[in-house]
This record gives sequence, C-alpha cells and structure tokens, in this order.
Amino acid sequence: MNFFSYVVLGGFSYAAGWAIRTYVLEKQPKTDQPYNLKHPAILAYLAGFFIVMLIVSWLIGRYILGHVAIDLPFIIVNSLVATFVYSFGLNPEKASYDVPN
Repeated sequence: MNFFSYVVLGGFSYAAGWAIRTYVLEKQPKTDQPYNLKHPAILAYLAGFFIVMLIVSWLIGRYILGHVAIDLPFIIVNSLVATFVYSFGLNPEKASYDVPN
C-alpha cells in the first residue's frame, strides 16, 4: 500500500467514527457520565471497530497486497492505527471548537 491508500483508509476510519458520534451517540438521551474515551459505550465501539479492522486488514493483505501467509505484524499495526484514527472521529470531547470571533 502506498501513502495515498493509507490516507484514504484513515479518512474512512475517521468518517466512520464521526458518523457513529453524530448519528448514534448524539441521538441517544444524555447520560450521567459524559462521552469520552473512558465511557463504556465508546470503549465498546472502539473494540468492535478494532475487530472489524483485523478482518479488513487481513483481507487487504491477502487480496490486495498478495500476502500468501498471514502477515500478523501488518494486520495488527494496520488495525491499531486505523482504530486510533477512528477514536478521533468518535471522541466528542472536541466536537465543538470555540472559535473566537
């Protein structure tokens, strides 16, 4: 994969996190604990996305990059980085920036 492919994958990861935050978390009633990276719902979404990315990374390695054997370092690092980028889209702590006039 080249740099552009990683940028596109990162964009999809960020957009997925943003979509979950915007269309799922903000539609739910307010909870006592604010949504941050320690909230159980956020942790569940991160774990689910990591598992999905393990499968997607294996498919990328197998069918796009042509790795015959399972390339475990590629799969784990690619999934961790994509989940890290996903967390920026999912994390609502900086959802509204206070831009000065």
